[in-house]
Amino acid sequence: MDRSYVTYSARSRHRQRRFLSTARLNAVGFGALGGACLVAAALCTPVLRRTGWPLAVRAAPGPVVVVTGLVVLDRRKWAGMVTSFSFTDDPAEMRAVADQLSARGLPVSLEERPPGRPVLRYAHRHAPRVHAALADLGISVPVP
Repeated sequence: MDRSYVTYSARSRHRQRRFLSTARLNAVGFGALGGACLVAAALCTPVLRRTGWPLAVRAAPGPVVVVTGLVVLDRRKWAGMVTSFSFTDDPAEMRAVADQLSARGLPVSLEERPPGRPVLRYAHRHAPRVHAALADLGISVPVP
């Protein structure tokens, strides 16, 4: 059977962002997160007793704060992690691009990988600015 078209799966078209970017929770991790949410709900319920709200509404802010705090800390850790990008094997061209990006005030560095392939290294938090600057230079940027 000849297929001259490309078959896409639902997964490739709709890339879902994971709940946590850096942490991978196993059963123990999810258990600890659930326990922290239960403790937060138990502490939040008596604090909000005077509001006259139903029990479920009084307990809800505790787990929301725990999960929101976990996601914020995880995103902050992810933003500080370093990524790399390469578009050519020519070290001179990569050095010129790195110098141009540094002249624009972007914190990038050039690293030589073992097989002789130079890569630009930058933190995830600077990725949108670096990708925009690379696009201005006419370099196709990586898809996030």
